[in-house]
Amino acid sequence: MKRSVYRFAIILLCVACMSAASNEVRNVLIIGDSISIGYTPYVEKALAPGVVVIHNPGNGGNTRRGLDSLDMWLNNKKWDLITFNFGLHDMVYKDEQGKNDLLNGKLTIPLDEYRKNLELLVARLRKSAKIILFVTTTVVPENSAGRKPEDPAKYNEVALDVMKKNKIGVIDLYKPSLTIHPQTSKPGNVHYSPEGYESLAAVLVKSIKEVLQ
Repeated sequence: MKRSVYRFAIILLCVACMSAASNEVRNVLIIGDSISIGYTPYVEKALAPGVVVIHNPGNGGNTRRGLDSLDMWLNNKKWDLITFNFGLHDMVYKDEQGKNDLLNGKLTIPLDEYRKNLELLVARLRKSAKIILFVTTTVVPENSAGRKPEDPAKYNEVALDVMKKNKIGVIDLYKPSLTIHPQTSKPGNVHYSPEGYESLAAVLVKSIKEVLQ
């Protein structure tokens, strides 16, 4: 009788452990600018309740700001997955007053510094996440204030080279944005309508689900 009770208790314990493992909540951190702020609520909704999604406070800005703020964003926490993107704020031309100005402004983060900053970001992110995914920069339309339409491809090329070298996975939003943006944004605006952000989120959700299986 005692042996039967003991065996039953062991079985219950095993079942409880298996149930706890299957119901484990994953923690995902999204690092990025206003584009990522726009799609994060849709990612959060699609992945709930098994995945908790958090965006870094405010706008992640350029890679220089990312390096300065990363420790605060990581918050001494071990994350199951971190997606990150920098680019749109690196490629902005600004004048001496800090206003966007393609004619008289200076490039915020040149490509060589962008590369170095990404290398440093990857090295630090690796210490805080089981999985890291880089998200490519979305399209810049014609007549965008302070940005050139051809620059996202250039910055993405550098980023992809860094990620390949460091064996970091990539979620490509640039290619989908070429189709999504014209349908869900105003001329000259890098941002999207709610429908546009939802479409971008669907791309992330697919990749996140695949790697968290």
